[in-house]
Amino acid sequence: MDNGKTHKHMNIIAIETSLPQASLCLSKDGAVVFSTSWNAIRNHDSFLFPALKNALEILGNNTLDYVIVGAGPGSYGGVRVALAAAVGIATVRAAKVVALCSWHGLAAEDVAIISDARRGGWTVYRGDTDIQVLSTEELQQSITNGLRICTVENEVALSKAGISALQYNLCPTASGLVQAWQNLTDEERANLESKPAEPIYVRPPHITEAKRKPWEV
Repeated sequence: MDNGKTHKHMNIIAIETSLPQASLCLSKDGAVVFSTSWNAIRNHDSFLFPALKNALEILGNNTLDYVIVGAGPGSYGGVRVALAAAVGIATVRAAKVVALCSWHGLAAEDVAIISDARRGGWTVYRGDTDIQVLSTEELQQSITNGLRICTVENEVALSKAGISALQYNLCPTASGLVQAWQNLTDEERANLESKPAEPIYVRPPHITEAKRKPWEV
């Protein structure tokens, strides 16, 4: 319960931009009343803000309870654009911002989701454990040991590494985020609400220092 409402009877805007195939939806009282999608690699903001405008117009003066953002794994830039927009909207509309793993609920409980983590690694998400990065050899061994996988990648990307999956080209959606959120327990939702809304890093952020200080340039 929250403010006297159940989570299935709240107004939620969800944004999913972790992949080029992105989407946004508005859920009112447990039902999606507006949904749109687009394809972008570097310019999600060109599509996101018009979509947000439409969603807010439909919401009107009704209370906005949550803005849920797909936190990845995936495009760091895409997720950051969504989070920045979410924080701005939430500040004005007194809503809460929650970052939810984009892959949550995307596959069956006994199937892991994988993607290319670059640098010879594979991002592996089993649903009930933390996200891992395995080498190709480690992933192949896990599959030999019985790990069943599906992937957001295409078949060609996996075949080059000698890996096959049950399903290819999985795509997280904004409406899927809403459904995943509604399926969580109160304890799981409270835990997510207590955490900062930020992208999921499959590896520690790579931070470099400028060779010269700004005032030395």
